[in-house]
Amino acid sequence: MAIDDLTAGNLDYLERSGFEPPRPAPGARLTQAPVELRTLICVTGIGRLEKRPRSPAYPDHRTGLPDGEAGSLPRDDGTVPITRDVLAALYTYKVPLAFLAGAEPGRACFRIGTWLPAGSPASTADCNGQLLQSALHTLYPAVDLREDDPATGPWPLGGLVMGIPTLKPPDTADGAAQFDRLLRALHHLRWTALILAQPADEALVHDLKLRLINEMRAAQTATKLGGAPSPLADHYLQLLGAQLKAFTDAQSTGAWRTAVYLLGDAQSYPELASLWRGVFSGDRSLPEPIRVWDRDDVPTLASDWAMIDPTGDTDAPGHYRQPFQHQTLLTSTQLAAYVHFPNLETNGFGITQVPDLDTVPPPTDSSALGLGTVVERQRATTTAYGIGPRKLTRHTFVTGTTGSGKTNTVFHLLQQIHDLGLPFLVLEPAKTEYRALLHHSRLETRLQIYTPGNETVCPLRLNPFEVLAGTPVAVHLDLLRSVFHASFGMWTPLPQILEAALHAVYSDRGWDITTDTNRRLDSDADRSQAFPTLTDLVAKVETLIPQLGYEDKVTGDLRAALTTRLDGLRTGGKGRMLDTRRSTPIEVLLTQPTVLELEGMGDDDDKAFMMGLFVIRLAEHRRTQGDTEDLRHLLVVEEAHRLLANTTSPRGVDEGEADVRGKAVETFTNLLSEVRAYGQGVVIVDQVPTKLASDVVKNTNLKIAHRIVAGDDRETLAASMGMTSLQSTALTTLPIGRAAVFTDGEDSPLLIQVPQTKGGTGTWPTHAEVRDYMAHHGLDTRADRLLPSADCDQRCQTAPDACRTARAQLDDDPRVMRTLARIVFSAVQSRGALDRTWAELPATIEPRRPRWLDQQALLACLVHHAAHRLADSRAPAPAGPTPKPPRSPTSSTAP
Repeated sequence: MAIDDLTAGNLDYLERSGFEPPRPAPGARLTQAPVELRTLICVTGIGRLEKRPRSPAYPDHRTGLPDGEAGSLPRDDGTVPITRDVLAALYTYKVPLAFLAGAEPGRACFRIGTWLPAGSPASTADCNGQLLQSALHTLYPAVDLREDDPATGPWPLGGLVMGIPTLKPPDTADGAAQFDRLLRALHHLRWTALILAQPADEALVHDLKLRLINEMRAAQTATKLGGAPSPLADHYLQLLGAQLKAFTDAQSTGAWRTAVYLLGDAQSYPELASLWRGVFSGDRSLPEPIRVWDRDDVPTLASDWAMIDPTGDTDAPGHYRQPFQHQTLLTSTQLAAYVHFPNLETNGFGITQVPDLDTVPPPTDSSALGLGTVVERQRATTTAYGIGPRKLTRHTFVTGTTGSGKTNTVFHLLQQIHDLGLPFLVLEPAKTEYRALLHHSRLETRLQIYTPGNETVCPLRLNPFEVLAGTPVAVHLDLLRSVFHASFGMWTPLPQILEAALHAVYSDRGWDITTDTNRRLDSDADRSQAFPTLTDLVAKVETLIPQLGYEDKVTGDLRAALTTRLDGLRTGGKGRMLDTRRSTPIEVLLTQPTVLELEGMGDDDDKAFMMGLFVIRLAEHRRTQGDTEDLRHLLVVEEAHRLLANTTSPRGVDEGEADVRGKAVETFTNLLSEVRAYGQGVVIVDQVPTKLASDVVKNTNLKIAHRIVAGDDRETLAASMGMTSLQSTALTTLPIGRAAVFTDGEDSPLLIQVPQTKGGTGTWPTHAEVRDYMAHHGLDTRADRLLPSADCDQRCQTAPDACRTARAQLDDDPRVMRTLARIVFSAVQSRGALDRTWAELPATIEPRRPRWLDQQALLACLVHHAAHRLADSRAPAPAGPTPKPPRSPTSSTAP
């Protein structure tokens, strides 16, 4: 080649300036993929460690970091999309690729698939589809795929694209990549771009490279022989050098015969064609820039997934010849400029943050309780995550938003606890989910369900003032005071008055709190008669406050405030449960799997009060059993913030009330820390970590965090679980049943999937089913432990309406008690006085007696209760047999 032979025609041929793809002759050969040899996958979203890229440089989708930091193979400008890895993998086995990017109005759609020319075996097509799916999973921590119909319908308009695309870095303002920009501009239109790529034979690439080198040698020789500078030759050699670099890259990553079809309607296609060239053209589009030709045959070619086969090129001016007339030969790196997914989330294509958590669980032995299986980058594994039973004595915290899987996790844990032969107790303040455990095959005959406050199902009795044998009264009194303080908002001096009243009612029953003795209690006597009741406490408050020396108005306010709180505990079902002398034995609740449903108590303060009572009763019982390293029992406290509240957070209370609550809550947190020494495990369950006392979150050994959205809650968990900010943010996207777990010996949480154990709401037994179950299995609901009030006997149980009315008249009408006292004292002092005065009692109660209530039954219950009250008022603490009512008169009006 002489320098004069090097003309602009050489340059135009290399750049394809003025070139237009020829119309195919009739019967022209096509490389076409039948529908049965196609596979197509819709990619609906990806997951990466950060939802949005942080750098203006092109990010590695796996990390959200710039390429150089991510360790990928950079080009000169450091921008290589990771989809090149997929293309290189497919090229290894010569798997043809199809990529469709487009949108319906307002919704993006990205699909990728494989195809084979007609006549290829169908089994190969299936294998290629599996290879593509595997390759896609290597790109991202998570990718959402679903199979799609490979048949693509015809479009009205189409265009053919040829040239080398330029991969551009994302927008520095928002990180938008090239397809993000297209979607942003065309989101309101319907359009599709189809890229068909067939692996080119390596021999073809080798031949083209040799031809290119010969062309470069000829141009260089001509330039030297010419003896004068030639800008045309220099530019020609520069373009040849760029193409040579591309061929060198093709020999390492692969080369592709690439057809690009743009498809749309009369409104969308013109905009798509113009924007496509603007978006994908750039300084890397060498030596062949992007061009678009409107073609009426493109819709058919695209529908058939067909490419026009090349014919011999006889117009080449030099050694190098273009290999195709309707497609472009692209390297895997160049093709990746087309084949990539959005960098920003849009409707139809989601980007989620994937938790970057540890994946190696701590070693365990055969006794370990399985919590679930480890999840690695959004993919569940078969690796089990377990925890030794002894570790549960250091307590567990389970948290998560409503419906995230907290209760299911506890169900799963409780079933395994039962399988180890260990009992548990669940305090459930709201709902009745835990009764579904009745359906567990090994629990259905042993599970106890009680409904404190709901007398119609399975009630129980609990005297707050009863002290277990082996527990000093002073210790119980201090704990009981903490229950009141933690449950009810009280301002100064109400806490001090309550404390004085508590001491006084025990003294009235014969207790010396200092020496822990009762001068009226024989060693073999019934201890339940030696303890006060709520009725005693209310009466003591009524008499104590006027003695404190406050002004009349202050005295009235104090009395009203305190008695109102206490009287609230004596009403309805909770009154029957709490205003009693004899409690359901704590052993009954702790020796078998038990659920206490507090739903029957509507007020939150009442529920907190009940939870506190059961906690101190359990702690006192454990103290009497001695210490052990083994797990004896598991307590589950649902909605624990009711009892273990964070009193430092704003609660709408004054400083004094918050301080009283804070001290009480601290008492309970210390109590829970103490019981671990006695083999008692505690599971704290709550959906809002910041509502809990900070010590609860900090001092629990095992932490299980389901989906948490609020930033302050995630910050609290991150500080106590060794989480980074990215790991904490990932908690917002956890699906149902998935949780981050952290325990001692770990430097970072693990992600686990908890198996589904709890059924839906339709599986919960009804009240009637629970009542029948408890009766059928003979579980402890004995009548003598369920009497309506402190002083009831069997006649009260046979006539509950009469009992209730009698007690109400005694409470509300002082004349009734005065009348009965006069009758009793007259009978004591004068023989025959009872017959003369008895008629006064029916006359006193008759105006308020309901017409449907039997008078004799009412009189019998009234005399019984009044006798007890009269005896208590005259001689407190009769720690012996139950006092008998006065002798009945001979009158027919007597009961």
